[in-house]
Amino acid sequence: MDGTGKVVSMPGQRVRGFPAVKSYAVVERYGFVWVWPGDQAKADEAQMPVFSFFDDPAWAYGGGLYHVKADYRLMIDNLMDLTHETYVHATSIGQPEIDETPCETKIDGDKVVLQRHMDGIQAPPFWRMAMQANGLDPEAKVDRWQICRFSPPSHIMIDVGVALQGHGGFDAPADKKAYSVVVDFITPETETSHWYHWGMARNFKPDDAALTDSIRKGQGTIFGEDMEMLERQQANLLRWPERKLLMLNIDSGGVQARRVIDRLMAQETHTQEAA
Repeated sequence: MDGTGKVVSMPGQRVRGFPAVKSYAVVERYGFVWVWPGDQAKADEAQMPVFSFFDDPAWAYGGGLYHVKADYRLMIDNLMDLTHETYVHATSIGQPEIDETPCETKIDGDKVVLQRHMDGIQAPPFWRMAMQANGLDPEAKVDRWQICRFSPPSHIMIDVGVALQGHGGFDAPADKKAYSVVVDFITPETETSHWYHWGMARNFKPDDAALTDSIRKGQGTIFGEDMEMLERQQANLLRWPERKLLMLNIDSGGVQARRVIDRLMAQETHTQEAA
């Protein structure tokens, strides 16, 4: 087949009358294939998200792919409410201060930003490892941040890190912090399954391949814990369809993200019906 989906050759077979299969506008960028599932004439590369750290030699990236048997919106809920870390990831990135520190949620057009800043705390195990790798005292008190950024249709970037206490937190100089961006690209498959491209970009020790591999393995374990939880949640939703999800104060990021998704889907349905 050629790039338009038309069959151009087949051994021992005339293909002139073969109908073309449906094709989509695609772009390869950052090591991923981005698909525009709508009208190809309306595909606009200028509207694609830009992630400068993928092309910046000062950053390193490592990640993986999971097939998750759960509604993709459950993953968005999970990533926009990091209070679950205290319980689901207790041995790596979780700590009580996440529950004890209020978060702030803002809506900017179609984007949702939730952030939490924890000052003067001890870093959890994962971040102690990152501090040591960046030449910082892993036992020192730190200021920790989590800034979750949802953009439709379904990707979330999370600024995470720790800085030595009193040096500005997120804005601290590079030699005083360990800073990364958790990369979450979510591709819906069915109503109860999705493909989850996960990874972490960091701006310290970018040439340390062993560190990249260590972080990727640790992060893979963490996201494996998420996958188990979400698949069980999906199973329960299917088992008791009459039960509805409760919306708590800590769910503000996920709730707002779902509202964006619902609004955009309603707009698309209206446009299709009008056509």
